Amino acid sequence: MLIGEITDKVPAELKAEAEALRDAIGAGTHHPFTGPVNKQDGSPWLAEGQTAPDGDLLGMMFYVEGITGDIPQ
Repeated sequence: MLIGEITDKVPAELKAEAEALRDAIGAGTHHPFTGPVNKQDGSPWLAEGQTAPDGDLLGMMFYVEGITGDIPQ
């Protein structure tokens, strides 16, 4: 999985953490959409420990909490 170049301006500890997370996602040992995750409006979407199925991710018509913006129509 490619996340782009991490420059020397990023502290080594943070770079190692990002690379470890990248590797865990690629290995299937970490799913980036694991609850708890709320929708942008704060309503619950995924409960603690629940992961979003690929079909749900492909059809998402909402942003998750912490993302600012509107879904293009």
